[in-house]
Amino acid sequence: MLKVENLTFGYSKKQTTIKDVAISLDKGDIGVVLGPNGAGKSTLFKNVLGLLKPQSGSISVDNQDMINISPKERAKNIAYVSQNVEMPMLSVYETILMSRIPYYSFGPTKKDREIVFKTIRDFGLEHFMNKMATNLSGGEKQIVAIARAMAQEPKVIIFDEPTSNLDISRELLLQERITKIAKEKGVTVLMAIHDLNLAYDMGDKFFFLKDGEVVAQGGKEVFNEENIKMTFNRECQIKKIDEQIYIKFIRRDKNEKN
Repeated sequence: MLKVENLTFGYSKKQTTIKDVAISLDKGDIGVVLGPNGAGKSTLFKNVLGLLKPQSGSISVDNQDMINISPKERAKNIAYVSQNVEMPMLSVYETILMSRIPYYSFGPTKKDREIVFKTIRDFGLEHFMNKMATNLSGGEKQIVAIARAMAQEPKVIIFDEPTSNLDISRELLLQERITKIAKEKGVTVLMAIHDLNLAYDMGDKFFFLKDGEVVAQGGKEVFNEENIKMTFNRECQIKKIDEQIYIKFIRRDKNEKN
């Protein structure tokens, strides 16, 4: 379980970027953070990942404190897949093997290599495991990044806009893989995504973030026109057809002020 309570952080004493943020996700949940640019999504993720230290509040995974913990131990609990995936000058196999660094002292063990090979098979990467990771396409790099995160054996994976640079077919494939990771592997997922229709399809719980504060949260019942308007300051229409929802923002009049 990932639990964030009363998390507050500011880049200066005079400015608070996120305030009293609370997030609770159970094992296998997919939690989606929704909000406009500048709402504080990236700052929230950086705090959970230990890249920033909050001014107040707590972050825990399975009741274990994630703030006052070594980076090595945190990496055994939380993995991260960024929006813009950068690959090292290593083979795909070596790139995924890097995820095992938190578990060994002087070099990878037989167990580490077995976990990596199993992950490569699970993700169907055998045919280019010896290829340089830097030579992969954008979609292939994204899949390798997820495989690397899974080989890390975390309890939580954070995805920051994972579909932003993908075409439709790769986006659907990624959606399937993330859902499978959560539901079959029992990994808790916390993600930010701009596509509201995709967010609704994937998410179990939603956290609407505006000006650094969670203004609405819950299951699919909170995914409504009122909360979307409150968060994004835009009118929208939601239509439901065969259990599938379709969200359309209403175009503003040219003379309408923001």
